[in-house]
Amino acid sequence: MFPGAAESAIGPEPKMIAMTSNSAAERAAELRDALNRANRLYYIDQTPEMSDAEWDALFRELRTLEADHPELLTPDSPTQRVGAPPSARFAEVVHPSPMLSLGNVFDREELEAWWRRVSEYVEVDRFDMTCELKIDGLAVALRYEGAVLVRAATRGDGIRGEDVTANIRTIRTVPLRLTGDDVPAMLEVRGEVFFPISAFEQFNAERETQGLPTYVNPRNSASGALRQLDSSETASRPLDAFIYSIPVSDGDIPATQSGVLDALKRWGFKTHPWSRVAADLDEVSAVFEDALTIRPELDHGIDGVVIKVDDLGLQARLGTVGRDPRWATAWKFPAEQATTRLLKIGINVGRTGSLNPYAILDPVFVGGVTVSQATLHNADVIAEKDVREGDLVIVQRAGDVIPQVVGPAPGNKRSPDSKPFEMPGFCPACESEVFPDGEDVVIRCVNGRCPAQTVRLLGHFASRGAMDIEGLGEKLVAVLYEQGFVADVADIFDLEGKRDELIALDRMGEISVKNLLEAIKGAKTQPLARLITGLGIPHVGSENAELIAGHFRSLDGMIDASLHACIYRNIPVEGDGRSELIKNLTGIEGIGPTIAESLQDWLRLESNLRILRNLAAHGVEPPIAERATKDLRFAGLRFVVTGRLDSLSRQEAQGKIKELGGAVSSSVSGRTNFVVVGADPGSKYDSAVRLNVPVLDEGQFLKFLEGEEPDVAAKLPEQSEGRSVDREES
Repeated sequence: MFPGAAESAIGPEPKMIAMTSNSAAERAAELRDALNRANRLYYIDQTPEMSDAEWDALFRELRTLEADHPELLTPDSPTQRVGAPPSARFAEVVHPSPMLSLGNVFDREELEAWWRRVSEYVEVDRFDMTCELKIDGLAVALRYEGAVLVRAATRGDGIRGEDVTANIRTIRTVPLRLTGDDVPAMLEVRGEVFFPISAFEQFNAERETQGLPTYVNPRNSASGALRQLDSSETASRPLDAFIYSIPVSDGDIPATQSGVLDALKRWGFKTHPWSRVAADLDEVSAVFEDALTIRPELDHGIDGVVIKVDDLGLQARLGTVGRDPRWATAWKFPAEQATTRLLKIGINVGRTGSLNPYAILDPVFVGGVTVSQATLHNADVIAEKDVREGDLVIVQRAGDVIPQVVGPAPGNKRSPDSKPFEMPGFCPACESEVFPDGEDVVIRCVNGRCPAQTVRLLGHFASRGAMDIEGLGEKLVAVLYEQGFVADVADIFDLEGKRDELIALDRMGEISVKNLLEAIKGAKTQPLARLITGLGIPHVGSENAELIAGHFRSLDGMIDASLHACIYRNIPVEGDGRSELIKNLTGIEGIGPTIAESLQDWLRLESNLRILRNLAAHGVEPPIAERATKDLRFAGLRFVVTGRLDSLSRQEAQGKIKELGGAVSSSVSGRTNFVVVGADPGSKYDSAVRLNVPVLDEGQFLKFLEGEEPDVAAKLPEQSEGRSVDREES
């Protein structure tokens, strides 16, 4: 194999390329082309035509040329695969197209339900599906301009990732320059980085020989390697990558997913050799069984089969729901199981005060890792499964990720003094009395000063999904809390004035403290949505935080709302029982009453108002967020859609009406304002004529969606809901 940058490889002078010019620039270009071609033939096509010695000689020559003429160094040079100087931290990358997660199905019945949803949404009774292996790795996005790799980013939270370009360059199966006349001038591809199992085992064996700790599994090791600040560390681990999609491009790409895979391979990417196009669910089932059969033979982990609508046009019409594409799903493999002893049932206290039972197990190897703890969910689940301390239990890794206790193992024999599990009446962290939550099946500690809650909230605030303070992990957070450095999230920004005290802490040197303080300083200008996510408000996740940020727009806006909520917290709410804040929030698409009430309850606490003010006092100043606006032109109007439309399905038409605030009914009545009619409308059209309800053909409806008033006025009878005036008068 190619050593890459082997210093000691000695071999004959290369015979592939003769010097064709005395120009150093031309010779460097020849060498780059030859080495990149050799890499592709070796790593992608697996048809090498150059010996290791020849490759090493060319590589040494190119490196010498670049050292003598630094201006010749280019981003696509093979010499850039050996690692760049260490980075202080990763820059943030905003993905031009969100990196979506996938919904899951676990059996044929759930797959059929997904297929029906797709079929009904686009109103087709058959469509081809591309089936690909679900690689157990780390998702990445690679951007190419002029066929040259210019940026690589991790998935992150799906909206923002980390710039890991220097580390991606070290992966030899990732092309630095693409080949082919039809490569778009700009394109972004997505794929999965993984650690081959054989290479991982060899890597661990070498570490064990050197007396170094070994790694648990290939996936975690790949993730850690890709996030090394020193890319030479990444280069020391033989990572690999498969590329599978083109979400962004400024040129023509194939019209199908299967065609995309062919184009990616033609341009120089490594695509997985196993993929199938299925015409129906029987074929998908056969493909799934084939994947199960070959799974043990693969040199990388897989945890299922990804099924995608093959037609990219249909994919675009299907769109997404939440963070999941409608046009794809993952059929997950059955969970791997093992039997072991349940030694004890422990209790974790979450950041919202929930008491979460978990199993402490006699360690057992299952699903590729050694498991010593597993989730038990809550007391109701434990009672339903009837698992007790001392039981022999079945443990599985659901989706190859989360270990959980399935139940007692067959043949389990309990001791006579075995007792059913009971939740404690007091918090194990602060000894405060605990109470059942009225809405959730959980027991909560309501002590706002509970140390376990505070530590977890501090860790959550600093996490990558929230304020992304590099270096402030759970262990350091616990130390800082225990030693009195931080008591709430605002105190984190006090650390900037405590450099010397931090350096004095165990395992905290000058460099790590310097990096930590720089990360804290950088967090002051994180987007408001990240700040809201980090505050740990019950029921408010990252997606809702984006919507809420658009409502408040700034930290000052949140402070004003909190101040107002605190002042009026004891005054009974009049009218429909909702405060003005809740009314405003529930007017935002995606924010329901549960989230709005939870946010109001949080803002009403004076301790939380104090935290917001302290954040502002420490210079935390998120950029002004985009205002949450929504076009609700159809508010108060009721539509019926009937017949077959040419440019969109009935479900798509109904969805667009709802997006603009309108209501959709399945039958025509005196309350109907418009009937949208396609081909073969049937009796609903007759009802519209009989009731004198205005009818829109497809062309009129599309213009109405774009903002053009229809030629017919809506019928607005007295009994209709919403507007009480003609649209021409409004």
